[in-house]
Amino acid sequence: MKKIILSVFTVSLLVLFSCTKTNDNLLSDEEKGIITNDAATESVYESVNYETDYFTGSSESITEIEGTSSKMLGFWRRYLYEIGPEITVEPLGNVFPKTITIDYGDGIELVNGRIISGIIQILVSDPPRTLGATRNISFEEFYIDSVNFDGNIIKTCEDTTASHREFTAVSDLVFTFTDETFITRHAERTTFAEGLETPYDYSDDVFTISGFADSESSEGVTFSRVITDSLIKPATCRFITQGTVNFYKNDELFAELDYGNGECDDIALITKDGETIQITLGKRRRIFNN
Repeated sequence: MKKIILSVFTVSLLVLFSCTKTNDNLLSDEEKGIITNDAATESVYESVNYETDYFTGSSESITEIEGTSSKMLGFWRRYLYEIGPEITVEPLGNVFPKTITIDYGDGIELVNGRIISGIIQILVSDPPRTLGATRNISFEEFYIDSVNFDGNIIKTCEDTTASHREFTAVSDLVFTFTDETFITRHAERTTFAEGLETPYDYSDDVFTISGFADSESSEGVTFSRVITDSLIKPATCRFITQGTVNFYKNDELFAELDYGNGECDDIALITKDGETIQITLGKRRRIFNN
């Protein structure tokens, strides 16, 4: 499938260090590569998470996409010009399991500037708010901006009320970048979601995330991330706005990433050995072995 690759959107996805010369040696090139690659994969992962929750987070949302003309769906407000993906549901009605296919074609732009292309397929075991219900998510020629996304995610409903939902997710994924480098990642996390009871209004959707991920780069570098202070991701912001992550290499802590105080901006802080530098969310770096 033809891919839309626009540098203006790629720049918004990834991570570029903007350190002063006096602080530039705080992290090795390999450590910088680990953190920037992790931030890139995390940004893509959260976008995919939101897309799947947007359409399959409740029985009501599934009913809407089954029975309403796509041009009339309130869901399309999330997309620029209110042009959304093609969605098929099989079988129709209150029958489970069912398979939901979301096809973004050669590329659809979101109102936040991100471009999604390719296909997401979701096998829904039971009505989504059923305790223990699972959503098995897979991908076909799928891209967020210029990053290819492949593998499998299994989400399980752990708790649900009228105001929030809580689910766990286990994922085994490969993220491939335009320079043909890639990250292989296994992650386990818990997400607390608020605002999904208003499916046509994504402005109140907020996700609180905890968990860990183990990754390996195409250069053979292995590393881990552990969320130490829950990450906050509003649907209206393309960036994580709050929370901290510890980074480990060879089981040793080497840095902490702080996403900030809740402002929707492209600024984050990295601390190592008591010294802190600022980074700007922008372009990623390759990982090179020291």
